Amino acid sequence: MGGNGVTQSVLFNPALVALYTDKVLHLEYFNRYGVKELGTVGIGFVYPNPLLSAGVDISSFGYDQYRETLFRLSVGKQLNGRWRIGIGFQYKMLQTELWEEVPKQLSTDVGILFVPIDKLLIGMLIMNFPSITIHKYTTETKCFTSYSVQIGFQWEIINRLLIVGTIESNKEHMWMGNAGIEYAPFKNFHIRAGVQTTPLLPTLGIGYRLTGFTVDVATIYHPVLGVSTGLGLSYSF
Repeated sequence: MGGNGVTQSVLFNPALVALYTDKVLHLEYFNRYGVKELGTVGIGFVYPNPLLSAGVDISSFGYDQYRETLFRLSVGKQLNGRWRIGIGFQYKMLQTELWEEVPKQLSTDVGILFVPIDKLLIGMLIMNFPSITIHKYTTETKCFTSYSVQIGFQWEIINRLLIVGTIESNKEHMWMGNAGIEYAPFKNFHIRAGVQTTPLLPTLGIGYRLTGFTVDVATIYHPVLGVSTGLGLSYSF
């Protein structure tokens, strides 16, 4: 839905693990512009617990000659009926035939969730702050993601209709944002649409849930580079 991760994805906001009531195993694949070398595959697991919920994610981007690998541990805690907080720890490494050394990065994400009224969720996220590059040597590591500060929301304004939005500031852009909408014409079937800015990218997606399994499909259209597609499969138990 426009790329909103603050209130939508545990891959972004670690505080979201505190919202889960079931254990979830999820798999994702995302391909940029139909180029097989620009694919990302990931697997993750969320384990809810009244004391401290946790999530583990592993993802890999690229191909044999250039590969970025990410290991992530997220923990989240419900403070009371309205507030939740989470911290994520990332270990990222870059392997390429161009360099003998393997640059690595350690970073931390901090997320907060607030429920001011029923069916309205507000989130704040600080990503990659602080971050430390290790085994850098003389290699330029600008490919590692820099800090990002995001504030977003999701609101079920009427039954089965959800709207979301995010404002973000990072090292490359002073301000950017996204917005999206989700409608469920049937109980287990969802239709999604959204838009990202800088550059302007429309998005479409659908989701279907059946006996614990959920399948999500999404597309992002770039006016110059073409279409990117994503597929997600999760199982709740």
